[in-house]
Amino acid sequence: MSRARALLIAVLVLAAGIVAARFAAPLIAPQPPLPVLDALGGEFSLPSTLGRETALAEFRGRLVLLNFGFASCPDVCPTVLSRMREALRGLGKDADAVQPLFVTIDPERDTLEKLKPYVEFFHPAFVAMSGTPEATREVTGLFKVYYEREENPQLGYGFAHSDKIYLLDRQGRVRGTFANTATTGEMVATMRRLLAE
Repeated sequence: MSRARALLIAVLVLAAGIVAARFAAPLIAPQPPLPVLDALGGEFSLPSTLGRETALAEFRGRLVLLNFGFASCPDVCPTVLSRMREALRGLGKDADAVQPLFVTIDPERDTLEKLKPYVEFFHPAFVAMSGTPEATREVTGLFKVYYEREENPQLGYGFAHSDKIYLLDRQGRVRGTFANTATTGEMVATMRRLLAE
């Protein structure tokens, strides 16, 4: 191979590499940080299945997946808690850096003794919380949770309620919410972004 030909090939390879890098750069560029959702969240403390009054602040340094519901919920809550479990499984060993929390909107029926086996059925790391009706209204207000009691022939009463999962960062700030359309993969990817911060 002539020297000129070898030089030409080298220049072409170099040019191809530069073009490829230019097109690939946007694909591998770091994503911007997730926004802080200042309109949602705040400090609270409620009796929990840890056997004591537990403050949200105790989970500083870990991410928190938070949901509100009730143990007698026939379909929505089991589905949401299952999605949280699958997201934790999807994180593998990094799941240790995430605390799943469940706050009941039905403190009249949901004692801590009832809630503990209920949430641990979904994942042993779950902590459930149950306060007075007044405290429940205060905490749900912080996260703008919709819930409304309605009569139910089979349950005596139930609740129409929102089913969002709130994602809190290591400082306890809400950084995202997952609707029921969010896939496990999307939830895992979002949590990994926060874990990388």
